[in-house]
Amino acid sequence: MKYRCSLIGLALACWAAPGIRADVTIRYESELKPSPAVQALAGGQIAKTACASCQPVTIRMRGNHAYTTVRNWVQLFDFAKQEVTLIDPVHKTYATLPISQLPGRMADALPQPEAKQQTAASQLMAAFKISTNSKMTGATDVIQGVQAEEREITMTMDLPSPAGAAQTVPGLKMVLDIWTAKREETLRNPAIRELTGFYAWQNYVLNPTAMVERFAAKMPGLASAMRPMLDEIAKNQSVVLRMHMEIHMPFLATLGQSQPAVDPSAPFLEMNEEVKELSTTPLDDALFEVPKDFNAAPVDDMVRAMFQAQSPGAPAPAALDATTH
Repeated sequence: MKYRCSLIGLALACWAAPGIRADVTIRYESELKPSPAVQALAGGQIAKTACASCQPVTIRMRGNHAYTTVRNWVQLFDFAKQEVTLIDPVHKTYATLPISQLPGRMADALPQPEAKQQTAASQLMAAFKISTNSKMTGATDVIQGVQAEEREITMTMDLPSPAGAAQTVPGLKMVLDIWTAKREETLRNPAIRELTGFYAWQNYVLNPTAMVERFAAKMPGLASAMRPMLDEIAKNQSVVLRMHMEIHMPFLATLGQSQPAVDPSAPFLEMNEEVKELSTTPLDDALFEVPKDFNAAPVDDMVRAMFQAQSPGAPAPAALDATTH
């Protein structure tokens, strides 16, 4: 805990020093790799889901401002005012609200499951035996010129045997291999310094773990199941440069011949994400401003529309930079 606090304090102190600030752009690209069994189960829907889930994510920073893009949406952060502006470049609308209100507004926008669904979900989650482990693997690499190290987090969810015996049967295993910038890169690399401060600010102001718990509250049992993994992810505040996720679902191999063949030892689904651009090229001030021809809209309407834009059936992303500026 002392190590974590000292690292965050160092990052925020460097971030606040105006003489060492830098403009930063970081862009992540990702890919979703379903197994043949997933393709067979989901049919053509998996292609739409992969398209919706694997759009590039970009963060740009200048001074007390950040500009982020995910699919069709832009978010402008003003750290001095503690405000966030949601921008829909397709409909040329925007809404500004205190950053502290964003998690609650997003949680409220999610549909409320029916009582029967909540009860069934609670019973299902209670049946799982869940364990989470985390370790530094000792592997290192250089990603976009940054020294990185790997940490592996594994979560298993096992089911009790049908006969109610003490032993369990493999249900689900999720493995996360996360590559983050080494601690010394925070002082050596201006871009990593800026981003470390930004991520530290996000963790302490937005509190992603609490945000996920608010979402999971609409599906009882999910928050308690995911909390150990979320806590492990939150322990390392360094900049993520690469991530590989595997989901194994060996229990599907026991469902009978009517299901597509499943290799219990192979990943059911894989996802890769990696930084493809990291630069300190100067940015235009106009990038962090709402275009003059955009119209204000109610916050709740904007948040609901933002969720709809992330769905598999949503239209393809607009050319955000060209559209908004």
